[in-house]
Amino acid sequence: MHPLLNFKSRKAEQAKEIARLSVEADTARDRRDWATAAEAYRKVLKAKPERADLWVQLGHAEKERGNHGGAGEAYNQSLRLDPTNADTLLQIGHLRKLQGAIDEAGAYYLQAAELDPSLRYALDELRSLSLRGVEIDQNRLGEVVQAASKARRRPVSRRKKEADAPVDVTNLLSTIAQIDGDQERLAQLENAIRAGAEAQDELRAMIESQKAEVHLVFDISDLVGYFKNARLPTGIQRVQIEVVSGLLREPDLRFDVSVCSFSSARDHWVEVPTDLFLRLSDLARSNGDMAEPEWLDALEELTVEIDLGEAFDFARGAYLINLGTSWWLQNYFLHVREAKERFGIHYIPFVHDMIPIMTPEHCTRPLTQDFISWAMGVFSHADYFFTNSEASKRDLISVAQTLGYTLDTDQVHVVRLDADFRKATIATPIPSTLKRYGLTEGGYVLFVSTIESRKNHLNAFKAWLQLLKDHPAKDVLPLVCVGNRGWLNDTVFAQLDGNPELRSKVKMVSKVADEDLANLYRACAFTIYPSSYEGWGLPVTESLSYGKAALLSDASSLPEAGGDFADFFPLGDQGAFMFSLERLMFDREYRRSREVRIETGFQPRPWADLGREISDQIGEWFGQHADRPMVHPRPDLGHYHWMRRNEATSIAPGMVSPEVFRTGTGWSQPDAWGTWTKPGGGTLTFNLDQVEGPLRLYVGLLGLGTEDTDYIVSFNGVPARTGALGRGTTQWIPMTVPPQDYASGSLHVGIWGSAKEDFSVTTGGVDTRVVSVGLIGFMICREDDYASRVAFTEALTFEDLPNLAEARRLNL
Repeated sequence: MHPLLNFKSRKAEQAKEIARLSVEADTARDRRDWATAAEAYRKVLKAKPERADLWVQLGHAEKERGNHGGAGEAYNQSLRLDPTNADTLLQIGHLRKLQGAIDEAGAYYLQAAELDPSLRYALDELRSLSLRGVEIDQNRLGEVVQAASKARRRPVSRRKKEADAPVDVTNLLSTIAQIDGDQERLAQLENAIRAGAEAQDELRAMIESQKAEVHLVFDISDLVGYFKNARLPTGIQRVQIEVVSGLLREPDLRFDVSVCSFSSARDHWVEVPTDLFLRLSDLARSNGDMAEPEWLDALEELTVEIDLGEAFDFARGAYLINLGTSWWLQNYFLHVREAKERFGIHYIPFVHDMIPIMTPEHCTRPLTQDFISWAMGVFSHADYFFTNSEASKRDLISVAQTLGYTLDTDQVHVVRLDADFRKATIATPIPSTLKRYGLTEGGYVLFVSTIESRKNHLNAFKAWLQLLKDHPAKDVLPLVCVGNRGWLNDTVFAQLDGNPELRSKVKMVSKVADEDLANLYRACAFTIYPSSYEGWGLPVTESLSYGKAALLSDASSLPEAGGDFADFFPLGDQGAFMFSLERLMFDREYRRSREVRIETGFQPRPWADLGREISDQIGEWFGQHADRPMVHPRPDLGHYHWMRRNEATSIAPGMVSPEVFRTGTGWSQPDAWGTWTKPGGGTLTFNLDQVEGPLRLYVGLLGLGTEDTDYIVSFNGVPARTGALGRGTTQWIPMTVPPQDYASGSLHVGIWGSAKEDFSVTTGGVDTRVVSVGLIGFMICREDDYASRVAFTEALTFEDLPNLAEARRLNL
């Protein structure tokens, strides 16, 4: 055979053999036969050592069969051949994490994300490590987050383009009068602004430069939590979206406005880009499709921002405004205290209601417990309060008084939620909505509300059953209940499921888009709202905005929401409810008279007015009231303070949450037994400014679950006691506190442990906390208070500390 032909033949055979080995390697890999796969990949690489992708596959096989050294060599060889391959860096990161080199793993993940910001797995790993407290270069990480956000953006939708369109010229020109600037230049801009976006941009820049140094920071933490499980906003979520969106799109020149969210996993606030907030808000109102790609992309971008963003640095003296709720965030007030200490912020919660305290029978036990924990802390942290009705204001003041606080009337401002819910334009025709839900125009009664016990769906069902007994079924209008499931609703659905007659006249609807909901209001006969307790009652205002008669109970704030335009019945009076219901359903002339009354007299406010009222009130508070310093609390001498999460389901005079003694950022959130410190230690601060003489302090420590640890308890930074804790063991440490240690009026007790535990390892990532020594509780008393010391040591001996803590709570 000719030598050339012989060479080609050998080459062909080699190619066939390499192809066979490649198939063998891939097949073994797919059936997870890692040893066979590794051997086959090595044979292929002997002939094709330049194949970076095959070196990665060899690395996988070696890693999976436990040969971490071989895996590292293979990955590194791939990286030498192709230094810019993000996937190879990702795989090395996985290997280093598996080997326990978490910091190195983070560095490789960061490099991978820098090379390819769209590499989702690298971002997920960075988020996971960040939540576990691994230090990652924040500057580089911030650039990665921005690049990932850009890479994730889909083609701009029509709705997005409309939201981002240039600000209306009239609105821009109206700001000129508010700017104290060069009038001649402003006149030039007035003429030039109509010529193009460049002049608009210049005017915007001038507006920014003229803003007062007053910073409003809106905390949307609960809105972020809501978006993880739902999309269409209801109640409190709608208030936040509308008010904050309005202030961002029509800025008040006196204020700089930011949006932030508290990360419970990372224990700090993170800024949310305003354009992202506006995009999410627009998407949330458009429909309820949780799987829509555009929605998922925006939600993922938000999650990345919160999990990887830098801790938010408040401007000095900023106003932190929470239009939603924070009672479910166990470490929230700890960080409010820290922000007050570091930045001098003012904290202003918007109290929508006091339902879990005023009507706990309509709430789940955990919800009531968390809300009471919030109530025990809010009055010592809030500088001012917003609330939505005079009824809510009365309840807020009543709860404060029960807990031993006095609120000045000028500390609480009522922002009525009488906003205009009507859409300027509705693209969806009414017939399309009615066809979708099987309804006819004017042929149904509407009940918009979350499905939960306090909304009184059961009374509404009872009324409809009575209507069916007293009138021909064809004359009874169907009841359409629009709302998602809330708390304690099993009996509602059980009654509906068990009664075919009721089901024939009641339709339950959820996840209704804004446009469909607007059409359901426009086409209904009238609305009902028989709730037993409300903070305001947004569906009432919504009904009146669309000119529809509304039948309400007279409970709590509903007379304020309905005013002279709604019909009312006494709560619990089923006969009065039936009378008013039949009149609205069957007396069309009366119903029309109520509609005319609404059309001619009801004047809802634009949502932007609510935002302006909030900013105006802050402007009034600004500079007119002395800042309220954060005063460290005074412990009850002689009483046991259990550092656990609150379990009380009712309030009592003098109740204080023990968590208020924690200072700094070295604490994990309270658990059912007590609270863990973070690596680096935690500090308790006691106000002892009117105490004299030596004190006796007992501190209860809990060891880690995975390893032994040393501990140090210090007074004002000076070690007072040291020792060791075995795994899972408890140790109570008695110490004498000499008067000189609290001569300044305060005592700072530090608790530090030498070891740490990563809960993500033992919980499979469910709990991402990294913790050190735990604090069960403490008791401090005068050294000569032998009665308290004996009572406490007896409780320790007989394991009766829970009863001792309960006695303190009840002031026994």
